[in-house]
Amino acid sequence: MIYAGLGGVIIAVGLLWLINPAKRPNRIYGYSSHLANVNQTVFKQAQRRASLYLLLSGLVALLLGMLIHYLLHWDRFFIIWLLTGWLFIVLPVAATEDYLYKLLQKRGELPADYIKPDEVKHERVKGFKD
Repeated sequence: MIYAGLGGVIIAVGLLWLINPAKRPNRIYGYSSHLANVNQTVFKQAQRRASLYLLLSGLVALLLGMLIHYLLHWDRFFIIWLLTGWLFIVLPVAATEDYLYKLLQKRGELPADYIKPDEVKHERVKGFKD
C-alpha cells in the first residue's frame, strides 16, 4: 500500500498544479528550475508538463500499489517499496527537465550558462574542492 499511498499523493499534487498552476516562479508552489525560469512562456509550459508527468507517475504508482496489495499479496516486502518509491518522484522531474531542454534548444533560448548534469566534469584543483 506504500505505492498506492504515494501514488495518491502524487496524483493530488498533479491535479492541484493542473487546475491552479503557479502564476510566477517561487520556491513553495509549482515547478521551478533553472530552465523553467527562462521566460514566462516556458514557465507556463513547464507547469503544465510537470503536472501531466506527475499525474502519469502517480497513476502508475497507484496501479502498481493496487497490483502488489490485492493480486500479488507482496505487502511483506515493504522495505523494497520504501527504497524504490522515490523513483516516482524523481522521474517526473527528470522528464520535465528533458522536455524543457529540448524545447529551449529548439527555440534557441537555452541559457548560455546551462550545463547538462551528465556532462559535468570534475577536475582536481590543488587546494580547492568543488
